[in-house]
Amino acid sequence: MPEDAVALADVGAGDGQLALHLRARGHRVVATERTHGPFERLRERSPDLDCRRGDGLSVLGPADVEGVVLAGMGGGTIARLLADALTNAPPLIRGLRWLVLQPQQGAGELVGWLSSQDFRLLGRAEAVQGGRSYSVLLVAPPR
Repeated sequence: MPEDAVALADVGAGDGQLALHLRARGHRVVATERTHGPFERLRERSPDLDCRRGDGLSVLGPADVEGVVLAGMGGGTIARLLADALTNAPPLIRGLRWLVLQPQQGAGELVGWLSSQDFRLLGRAEAVQGGRSYSVLLVAPPR
């Protein structure tokens, strides 16, 4: 995530660990979750967090955030969510400054798809958690 990041969405926030961590670091965070149970637990865990229920980026508006984090899902799922946003919310995608993508698997395929859609890869790092290595991608949206 860029050091000057201010407002972001944690898409598919689950239990909100990342969203709460980023908010504690001073970021304005919108946490989104698709399914009812995790969404309700997220709201209960942190009632003052901006929580929105919906699939992917569909619950975000163009002026809500400057960047999004999609982490903890497969590369194919990330590509599907971004493809949906490109089709249904192009002003949102084109208005983002950055995206942090952390696919659980399928990173190579995701990078290929991103390139085919004119996303620009700005950086790539490997993170290790629980003995597993994951790619973390910083990308810019197509213009």
